[in-house]
Amino acid sequence: MKLISKSTAAAISASALLLLQACGGSTTTQTTGDNASKPAQTTQEAEQTTFYLLPSPEDIFAFSADKLKYSAALLNPTSQAETYVDTKAREINFGVYVADMAYAAALGQNTDAAKYMQTIKETSTQIGLESIFTNALISRIDKFIENKDSLKAIANDTYYDIKKELEKNNRNSTIAQISAGGWVECMYIITNSIEQFSESDPNIQHVADEKNVFTSLLKYLGQHTDKPGVANTLRDLKPIEEAYARLPLVDAGPSTTKSSSEDAIVIGKDKKIQITEDHFNLLKARISQVRQTLTGNK
Repeated sequence: MKLISKSTAAAISASALLLLQACGGSTTTQTTGDNASKPAQTTQEAEQTTFYLLPSPEDIFAFSADKLKYSAALLNPTSQAETYVDTKAREINFGVYVADMAYAAALGQNTDAAKYMQTIKETSTQIGLESIFTNALISRIDKFIENKDSLKAIANDTYYDIKKELEKNNRNSTIAQISAGGWVECMYIITNSIEQFSESDPNIQHVADEKNVFTSLLKYLGQHTDKPGVANTLRDLKPIEEAYARLPLVDAGPSTTKSSSEDAIVIGKDKKIQITEDHFNLLKARISQVRQTLTGNK
């Protein structure tokens, strides 16, 4: 799951969700690969070009696909799609279904992935994204349904088409709503796939690190509260916000870096977000609670 500016989208990937990276600072000069210089964005400009990206099917769950056991019971049933009748519910759960499709594809469950791709296609008409499902794309799905690599490629292409379509039409509030649904679904799947707590489990630390992602997602949603349903989504996410607020930032131990001075070594301390078993269990419960609120599915 990253919230990134369009200029850095290609450089930051491979997590449960595309991570959210905040842009800030005053206007400065930055150097490009060809040594040319150009003015960097101001904070205001950066915020205007920052998008919370949909979860990429190619990268989502890639960090832990070999460690998670697939469970179809964790997916939001496709039959639920017909119960979403307002714009907020449709956009949120479009993101949920994108995450479900990505999860199935990442773990090689092609039949389920194709089923969720079909649901995404059907619900896309309800939120004005039907144009991405061309006859050529549908033919690719039908032809390569049993090929894991091809299906993942098709899913990834569909993801980028959705992203481009929304950005082209300046539908930033829709991006925010879809991404909120996708983030919650991914975190629901991950937290409910962890069978036993261990401080050394990288998946559990990943859950903790998503505090920064989630905080930035809230900020992005907050930029669009004038749009229908967005303020309600922020209220729905409040239980998760409260749970993450309990996770402290602590020293992770010494780190060593090379300074600009010749042969000089700088020793400092890295920081990490600490998560205990109680914190994890609370966060897992709150994510499940919010997921039920958003999907209407227990």
